[in-house]
Amino acid sequence: MVLRVMMVDSSYEARRDIDNKIKWVENDFELVGEANNGEEALALLPHVSPHVIFTEIRMPKMDGITFIETAKKRWPDIKYVIVSNYDNFEYLRQAMRVGAYDYILKPVKVEEINQVLLRAKFEIETGTRKFF
Repeated sequence: MVLRVMMVDSSYEARRDIDNKIKWVENDFELVGEANNGEEALALLPHVSPHVIFTEIRMPKMDGITFIETAKKRWPDIKYVIVSNYDNFEYLRQAMRVGAYDYILKPVKVEEINQVLLRAKFEIETGTRKFF
């Protein structure tokens, strides 16, 4: 299966950094959409049907926590991953409360982001939870 990935971050440079660190072809991952904030992402979601969404927490119009909370009501099976500059326990706690799949700090490390995607792909394909 090809794992469909979407990125939501107000920083174009941050999205490019993530894009450059993911082993797309090697792992059968596909970038299906990008948005600048949660509002744009909600409008795009029905058209791209991602398996995994990487989202920043702090964005204009709609932050990542509100985005996840809102999107999960309609798309509960998507794996929502926070990618943030903030090493902040309160943000992590909020992310867990709304059902985030994982929390990755920027700058993103190649191995870390690919491991999150591989774990998500395994879980989707097998229907079982895997801990690396």
